[in-house]
Amino acid sequence: MSVTASGRVLVGIDAGGTKTHIRIETTAGAVLVDRVHGNTGWAAMTDAARAEALAQLLRDELSGMPAPAAIVAGVHGNDSPEQHDTLIAPLRRHYPLVEMLNDSHLLVLAHGLSSGTGLVAGTGSSATAILADGGAVTVGGWGWVLGDEGGAVGLVRDAARQVLDAYDSAEQDCLAPALMQALGVTHPHALSYHLASVEPRLWAQAARVVFEAAASGSVRARRIILEQAEAMARLIEQLRLRGGDVSTVVCAGGVLRNQPALFDAFSSAVARRLGDGTTVAMLANPPVSGAINRARQLAGPAVLAKAQGA
Repeated sequence: MSVTASGRVLVGIDAGGTKTHIRIETTAGAVLVDRVHGNTGWAAMTDAARAEALAQLLRDELSGMPAPAAIVAGVHGNDSPEQHDTLIAPLRRHYPLVEMLNDSHLLVLAHGLSSGTGLVAGTGSSATAILADGGAVTVGGWGWVLGDEGGAVGLVRDAARQVLDAYDSAEQDCLAPALMQALGVTHPHALSYHLASVEPRLWAQAARVVFEAAASGSVRARRIILEQAEAMARLIEQLRLRGGDVSTVVCAGGVLRNQPALFDAFSSAVARRLGDGTTVAMLANPPVSGAINRARQLAGPAVLAKAQGA
């Protein structure tokens, strides 16, 4: 059912593991709010707590605003029907037209496509592919303890493991002193305590040393990059096996964007596993723009006509 365009706004949300990006636009496309909030402790929250946090964010940001014509949120951790129902419940109680997706689903929409695969490499690394019936399937998203391949947290976690293994093997590798210096520890054995006691988003800032060490000849750093690239490529392979559209893989994530070595390794791994029928692209627009695009579609012809000046 179409929602009238009169006096309404569109809301898009990209809620990842470390930050939430919210954008509110008029139906004509004017940006009213474009703000990023930190998500400290998000990984430790229950689904119900995340749902209430999103609801509170919307209440705060929409205060004094016209009623929203449509709200679309791409949320890290929205990986199953049960999680979806929990996450969307408080929003549906207050707003008439709400759609909740996995955050990686937003990438395809932000890239201007209606079908394909989105890969978020970061806190909560996951991939979502569109199915032939218009539905979606998501893989990954296990969190930094078990996954997060291609993201800064996963890279530093695996680097710490490599440094400890090198120490036990009495092996010299330039990754070890570089990582310890970046994290402010003086012995490999201190890495375990440091990673367990410091917020992951803070020690993730040391991810750059993996690429610096690889460029300096570290075999172990190079191994981390290749293994994480292969793990991300396997997500895409799993999506193909489950009937997802993997013709175009749209990627997002700070490390993938800023470290060509990882993006190139991932592209090569995808080509080996899936052949040349899959194109890998880096998203140029913020993922939240995909949420706004979808909100405009949901709101209906009245909103679309006004946005186009009809």
